Amino acid sequence: MRKFLLTWYGITDFRASLGLENTEGPIAAALAAENYSDVVILCYTRPDNGPDECRELQESFATELSAIRDTAQPSDWDTTRKFVSKYANTTIAHEHFASWLRAKFQKPDGSLHISFKSETLRELNDTEGIYACAMRALDVVAQQPGEKLVTLYLSPGTPVMAFVWAIAALAHPTLTKRLIASPVIGKPPATVSLPAEWLERHGTAQKARQATNGRFDVTFHLFGEQRMPGLLGIRQFESTRHVFVNSKEYPATCMRPFLEAEFDELHVNPWDAGDVREHIIRYAEALPQTAQIAVNVTGGTKLMFAGALAAARAIGAVPYYFDSRNQRVIFVDDFHSEALKPVESVETFLLLHGDGLKLSSAGEAPALSPDRCFLTETLWKKRNKLFGIYQTVREFRDTCDPFEVSAAGLTCALDENQVATVNGANLNLRFQNWPDFAKYLTGGWFEEYSYLQFKPYEDAGLIMDLRMNVELAISGDRIGKPSKWNNAYNELDLVFTDGYSLYIVECKAGNVTQEQVMKLQNLVRFYGGVGGKGIVASCAKPDETTAKKMDDAGLAACFGDAFPQHVKALMDRIAARARATQVTA
Repeated sequence: MRKFLLTWYGITDFRASLGLENTEGPIAAALAAENYSDVVILCYTRPDNGPDECRELQESFATELSAIRDTAQPSDWDTTRKFVSKYANTTIAHEHFASWLRAKFQKPDGSLHISFKSETLRELNDTEGIYACAMRALDVVAQQPGEKLVTLYLSPGTPVMAFVWAIAALAHPTLTKRLIASPVIGKPPATVSLPAEWLERHGTAQKARQATNGRFDVTFHLFGEQRMPGLLGIRQFESTRHVFVNSKEYPATCMRPFLEAEFDELHVNPWDAGDVREHIIRYAEALPQTAQIAVNVTGGTKLMFAGALAAARAIGAVPYYFDSRNQRVIFVDDFHSEALKPVESVETFLLLHGDGLKLSSAGEAPALSPDRCFLTETLWKKRNKLFGIYQTVREFRDTCDPFEVSAAGLTCALDENQVATVNGANLNLRFQNWPDFAKYLTGGWFEEYSYLQFKPYEDAGLIMDLRMNVELAISGDRIGKPSKWNNAYNELDLVFTDGYSLYIVECKAGNVTQEQVMKLQNLVRFYGGVGGKGIVASCAKPDETTAKKMDDAGLAACFGDAFPQHVKALMDRIAARARATQVTA
């Protein structure tokens, strides 16, 4: 039988590996006390541990540690504390601890296998991130063949990490496992058990969830400023009736277009957990006793969460929570989780957050001929020499008037029959019926170039519903005009989804300004919600101030000669997130 030990490693372990402790640390004590075949150690990595910092710390670590040892300072708490604080939770610290531990315990015959997994969290007590890390580790172990005993070591790491190990243990009922903890520093760990109430509630909740088979008669949704949790709840599980628990400040009528089931609202005080609890219980009392009830506790305030969870337990409902960061739905009482169903249409995101706006131009995939693609690629190569074209043709952007302009070795013209021609630089191209040729030459070509860079990733299934020039408009009814969707409100250069987030791409053939960055930031927040992503695509590298503004706004950037590589790096991150979800699933 294979015996696994799963644990985080903490500051005491790191100090022990440095020779700054009177003990060998919790992990070394556990390995000395019992024989294991496999050890999986999760290593918290600071978010700021980038490549530049890694190189800097790599150069100074050994020198500073030698200085502490050479000057007999290991007992100087203040000196060692500063050293540990500087290096803890970094790549160099992980490498040092791994080398030290393997030298002490790894056997030549390979009977003990020690693996380390770096995990970057938003903060040290990032509960959702810690839970995802623990579940990934357990899932990998569960997939290993043969009989196995899994030991979860609670002592190393933070109290939150220990607490989450206990929760994760409940989420894997089929694994043979135990929990251990060190009662005294330097002493071997001892077995601990979960409270009986936890186990009883977990078993009851698991049976209740399994009995519904993913179908409910009534689902209560906590609803507030963020609308995405409500949409996810509608899409994830079938329900005959959806009841939105909200304040009057945030009406849920915007959710009606996404429902074929019965709709209801339940107005509560969002700052009074007791009021939320009582309203849900009172509503549920009028339902048949056999009704299968769910409570989506994701939206609303924290006090609404507390009240709704209490109500769910009082009426025997199944509470669940959407972890959008890890693309999972988690059943709160038994910690079972499932993958989120993807949102495959960008239109769903736009209409969800659009407050009555409609798509006046859906921006569906354009039909780009080989000649037009070739022209676009040529303009990309000559992008730094097109200023003369921009200046001359700008006045024709909103008309169909004929023009002719020469620059960058090209002669571009539009005749009175709306026939566009391009000659020079080994080009002799003719395009019928291209009335907005001037708009293409003054920047539209770069939108098409950007589209063509993203298109292969849609074809490969990594992203979905890539669209160009999506226009949203206001209904004439809202402004006292005839009812027609022709009042332009916003135009989005490129949009796509990975199934979980809306991505908006702002394309700039010229220089990027801070005002344009702020505009994109607002568009992402408005149409994408908290999970929205923004990308600035530009021909030239943004200046330092604008780049800082983009970074502060959480926007990605694709620019200059490395544009295709920037797109690939972005797609690699999306692919990595998709792989992590599949492993967890």
